[in-house]
Amino acid sequence: MCERFSLTAELPELSERYRIGQVTYAYKPRYNIAPTQQVAVVIRGEESRMLEEHRWGLVPFWGKDAVNADSGAIHEKPAYRKLFGKQRCIIPSNGFYVWKTEGKTRRPIRIVMKDRGVFAMAGLYEVWKDSRGGETRTCTVMTTRSNRLVFDYDERMPVILDERDVETWLDPTMNGEPDRLQSLLQPYSPERMHAYPVSQRVADPLVESEECIEEAAPTRYALLRR
Repeated sequence: MCERFSLTAELPELSERYRIGQVTYAYKPRYNIAPTQQVAVVIRGEESRMLEEHRWGLVPFWGKDAVNADSGAIHEKPAYRKLFGKQRCIIPSNGFYVWKTEGKTRRPIRIVMKDRGVFAMAGLYEVWKDSRGGETRTCTVMTTRSNRLVFDYDERMPVILDERDVETWLDPTMNGEPDRLQSLLQPYSPERMHAYPVSQRVADPLVESEECIEEAAPTRYALLRR
């Protein structure tokens, strides 16, 4: 699963990397993003890509907040099929958190690219309208089976798109190509990723500081696979 992540890149880096033409809110870097909080989302607008702010967690009629969407079961629910067909987005990140269980203790681990760069998590988005016409923009992170690095901590991981696949995922001409889109939802190469322990304070969704992404004392994590 993907329950926490970070996005500490500055806006110029994001805009250049994902060719964003319009920013619709006051963006700021984040160190500890939790479900139901607002997150940065890139969608394909009519004229250019747009960076918007969405609530993390769809609000489906069939259950609780849908923070993650299982890529293997995406076609089982009609509402998900609709979003997969035409309301795809990417959710930028430069690290996501998983937990290592040691006895009765769960220790947070941060998963990053070896170059510490920004990457694109595949997502779906929805726009909900209330009776007064007010809009709530929501999103969910697509997940797939874990690669061998992440599998030490969790059976699921976010779908991470290569640069070349971001264009395909956001391309509206792909709306009628579910098989092509489904082929993108694969585990990311573990050779390009790195895991390291971080502060227990990450578990508190109210903690939002650089401390969340700093490596914890290595002597306490001698058995951690790197």
